Amino acid sequence: MLKMAMFDKIIDLMNSVIDKMKTPAETLPTLLLQAVAIQRPGLSPSKITANVISNNNTIGIPTGTNPDGSPNKINEYTYNVVKCIVDAIKEDAVVQVAIPSGSIVVETTGANAGGPLVGTGTNIINTTVKGIIR
Repeated sequence: MLKMAMFDKIIDLMNSVIDKMKTPAETLPTLLLQAVAIQRPGLSPSKITANVISNNNTIGIPTGTNPDGSPNKINEYTYNVVKCIVDAIKEDAVVQVAIPSGSIVVETTGANAGGPLVGTGTNIINTTVKGIIR
């Protein structure tokens, strides 16, 4: 009886986690993904800060110099926070990619004493690769 109650709690927990999961982004076709990826400039703390400060101005948060002429500390704070986040993403984040078995197809050519050889193959196990977020 105790085991059944424990299983019920585990199932309830798993169901609540699944219910909270977000819908995954659609996978882009590889040609489109490649074309889009090479056009990305990378993360820029200065550009992000400028966008945040512009948005702050739009919602009424003062972005100019203070009335006494001193620098706006909100702008400086914004840059500090953004730079720390961008640095953490660039230095600490890892990209992991799973390559399903059979998804990489290769064709080889060669020759031996018997003549030309052509072979085809695929990856036979799932492969995980790591990259750097840029």
